[in-house]
Amino acid sequence: MKKDDVVALQVRDLERLRKEIERRAASAPRWNADPKDVQKSVARLVLALIEFLRKLLEKQAIRRMEGGTLTAEETEAIGLALMRLEETVHDLALRFGLKPEDLNLDLGPLGRLI
Repeated sequence: MKKDDVVALQVRDLERLRKEIERRAASAPRWNADPKDVQKSVARLVLALIEFLRKLLEKQAIRRMEGGTLTAEETEAIGLALMRLEETVHDLALRFGLKPEDLNLDLGPLGRLI
């Protein structure tokens, strides 16, 4: 392959890559810097992180319960706490006009948060 052919191939590859990046950037959700919506944007981010942590804690509690390292009282207390946390997150989301699915953030190439 000649040097000119290699350069042309690299240029075509770079052009395809540039177009793909532009396409993804155009469809990616953006942070809304509108002063009226800043609270909603911050609430969405914070609640999404709390929901992620709640689900992580829930999975850990299930593992511990199945492993027999929790007493019946501890299992009950953890279950109740996680249920109340879920209710609280959903209540706060509603106050900001967010649906539960709004808390599953799109992390781009990494996929969805939850």
